[in-house]
Amino acid sequence: MNSIQQVVFDNLPRVKRAPSGWHSFNAVCCHHNGEGIDKRGRGGIITDGESISYHCFNCGYKTGWKPGRHISYKFRKLLDWLGVDENERQRLVVEALRIKETVVIQEEDEPEFTIEFPDRKLPEGCVPLADAPQEIQDYAQARCMPGGELLWSNTRPGRMYRRIIIPCTWNGRVIGSTARGIDDDTRPKYFNNYENNYVYGIDRQVDSGKFSIVCEGIIDAMTIGGIATLTNRCNETQAQIIDTVGREIVLVPDRDSAGQALIDDALEYGWSVSFPDWESDVKDINAAVVRYGKLYTLKSIIDAKQTSRLKINLMRKRW
Repeated sequence: MNSIQQVVFDNLPRVKRAPSGWHSFNAVCCHHNGEGIDKRGRGGIITDGESISYHCFNCGYKTGWKPGRHISYKFRKLLDWLGVDENERQRLVVEALRIKETVVIQEEDEPEFTIEFPDRKLPEGCVPLADAPQEIQDYAQARCMPGGELLWSNTRPGRMYRRIIIPCTWNGRVIGSTARGIDDDTRPKYFNNYENNYVYGIDRQVDSGKFSIVCEGIIDAMTIGGIATLTNRCNETQAQIIDTVGREIVLVPDRDSAGQALIDDALEYGWSVSFPDWESDVKDINAAVVRYGKLYTLKSIIDAKQTSRLKINLMRKRW
């Protein structure tokens, strides 16, 4: 067995092996999914070479892992329910990433999690930012926003003529937008038009990257090449979307009380958390890029990432 399979089998309750290769035991997932505690051996584990699969024949919970794939959120939940401690779970996440670098995934393999979002139209009369009034362009430049992606509209609804429009894309399609007001007193500050559970920036992740940076704000994500949850919480569907990038996830929370909620979510999903050593008035990624530049900000984030729950909980108190 490889190390990931071995950890699973080392933590299984009493099992019964069938001739088909399934190892049956009382399922550990049912009472977490609204069912009663399994007492009839409805949980099953099977291996196929280096891969491993779990299926509950009671509540229907399924998950698994194979070389070349990251350890998904659902698989991490299974490890937790089996009693695998947090440090060991994090070690397996890193081990899976190491294995991924040495394995060629067959083209016919299907992704572990897929989701689609319907197309939505951009605001009426959108034009490239280069055609917007100079003060709109100046605002984008001052925030280090990549101008080639931005739009503007000279329309009244939502005061679009005083906003920068950021297209939201998914698999190369426009599925909505958000429009940020350039005036501090604009309400709402963001005019959003996208589906629930959408995560910004998945399309922008570099295939060869080892890390993906997750944050709350869309401008933060734009300026660093990261991923934005678009709220100060990350639900399970969003977490599964983010995990599909198949690399180490590093959360950079905002330096405010709302950022603490995202730290809780990162701990739940097994992500790293970074507490960069920025000056006290630098509250988020975009402010850091404006102050220090993109490359320094990236390096400071990676240098300050933490994987230990204890260290994360100690360092979050400073924020």
